[in-house]
Amino acid sequence: MNTNNTSYAKRATLFYLAALLLACSRAPEPPKAAPAAHTRAKASKPLAPAQITENQALELLLSALKQHKTADLDCLAFASENDAPGMPAAELWEFAAREIHDDKCGGDPAVAPVRDRYQVNSTGIVMVYNVAEAEYVKL
Repeated sequence: MNTNNTSYAKRATLFYLAALLLACSRAPEPPKAAPAAHTRAKASKPLAPAQITENQALELLLSALKQHKTADLDCLAFASENDAPGMPAAELWEFAAREIHDDKCGGDPAVAPVRDRYQVNSTGIVMVYNVAEAEYVKL
């Protein structure tokens, strides 16, 4: 029984020493990647992000919704929800699509609930807010 305890103690000590060596050893440095070709040229100016006006963004949104065959497009009103009102151009525009309630579209004219929220960026990508996931997804 005494030799079993001694054998166990030796194995446990060796295990702890091996764990300490692994924990204290230096990890090799990852290889450094070569700089990309576009970052090598120091004399070139960085490209300014493209900007679009609110009307351009709204036209892109309406075009995408027509292609997506959104139902009752004539019964929706779009309102910009950007943080800086009066901004002539931006990289990203946010819109709320509110339901129009009138004789043609039906519903209570005293309310205009938001049906969807959209983002339109300067490259023309349209995103719709997915409430279940709490994030914007591509339309």
